[in-house]
Amino acid sequence: MDPLYIVDAFSAAAEQYSRDKETGSNGGLLGTLVPQGYCRAPELDKACFEVPLGEISGPIESGHGYHLILVTERINCQKIDGEFNKITRGGEGGSETVFVRDSKIGSSDAIVRLAFQQIGFWIAATFSGAIVAEVAAKAANVLDKLPWE
Repeated sequence: MDPLYIVDAFSAAAEQYSRDKETGSNGGLLGTLVPQGYCRAPELDKACFEVPLGEISGPIESGHGYHLILVTERINCQKIDGEFNKITRGGEGGSETVFVRDSKIGSSDAIVRLAFQQIGFWIAATFSGAIVAEVAAKAANVLDKLPWE
């Protein structure tokens, strides 16, 4: 028998053994790139952001029962995952787990985009702050007339 890709094996087991009708019929999938706080059980939610990428972890006990977790993709968790953020099917027969890094993380395009976002934010904050200050000064009768009137 050929080895199974970890996601296929996990999905088949979830469909066969899970007691949760919602996720069991979906191969155990809780969601795609869900934010922290998404899971109903705090123990499960915490584990989703602590378990290693691409490894089945558990069992984890919660008020809903026992759970096994397989994280296949996670972003913004370099402390846990290093430079990788996703696993995919690879190797001959597609049974190997390949760790993939997001080419956008740490690229010069991302840095330039972040710099422009920051510059735009601070320009907008400065102008809106100045307008609010002038309107507040007129409301407090410190100014008789606003500059644009």
